[in-house]
Amino acid sequence: MKTGHIQYMLLLFLFVSCGREIAETPKPTGYPRIHFPEHSYRSWDSGCAYKLEIPRYTSMDLKEDYTTNPCWYNLDFKPFDATLHITYHPVHNLIQLDSLHADSRRFAFKHTIKAEDILEVPIANKDRSASGFLYDIRGNTATNYNFYLTDSARHFFRGSLYFNNKTNPDSVAPVLQFIRKDLDHLIQHFRWN
Repeated sequence: MKTGHIQYMLLLFLFVSCGREIAETPKPTGYPRIHFPEHSYRSWDSGCAYKLEIPRYTSMDLKEDYTTNPCWYNLDFKPFDATLHITYHPVHNLIQLDSLHADSRRFAFKHTIKAEDILEVPIANKDRSASGFLYDIRGNTATNYNFYLTDSARHFFRGSLYFNNKTNPDSVAPVLQFIRKDLDHLIQHFRWN
């Protein structure tokens, strides 16, 4: 083959390979697929004044300040990087009980700035002598699920669900819906010792 033919073939190859440009478009933003565990529960005794039925995929840890508050725990939803912060207070008088009620409501309504809506739902569990309120906080807030339970005489139990990272309401919605079923179960099967 002559040098001119080789140059001609290379030039032809170059034109053919660059003849058509394909405009690439970025892929739309997506979210990773979430694998939800089965809704199954185990009994957990705090050693304090309450017993819970918690999801099997969670773990219960004492809060760091357990020396001053030995009945405060964190229910860790590890697969979802979320934590239910649990506090318990023995009630000594009606003034203290009213103060705990007011604090719970204030903590929930502190999110009014970013919340789209806050639903205050009464909880009545007469079989186990526990009643209280669930605060269903809608929107891009730090917490979306707060509740308290009391026997209106000697015990006050409070829970607040937080995700451990900044979240987008659209991306966390399926996880929150899944966890709510477990928390509703926890509330329905709550028992005082």
